[in-house]
Amino acid sequence: MANISENDRISDVSPGDIVLVARGGDEPAPHQVVHKDDREDVVVVTYQTDDGATFQVEYGADARVTRSLEAKWESEQSPTRHKPI
Repeated sequence: MANISENDRISDVSPGDIVLVARGGDEPAPHQVVHKDDREDVVVVTYQTDDGATFQVEYGADARVTRSLEAKWESEQSPTRHKPI
């Protein structure tokens, strides 16, 4: 992950972002956000693994995460061109 922000609010995360997630006692690994459901006191985020499987993590509404700030700009969903024509 490049250009890492280590203290972003979960409410600032959106689909396309790459976030470090610890699963099942493993070391945190980068996963792409594919969906986020903001609720009153919690945020449920759906992540995609490298093999295409998805999983969900429930966070407190004020949780902080580590994410790559370049994730969206490297994505095909980027609102600006990132590859020469």
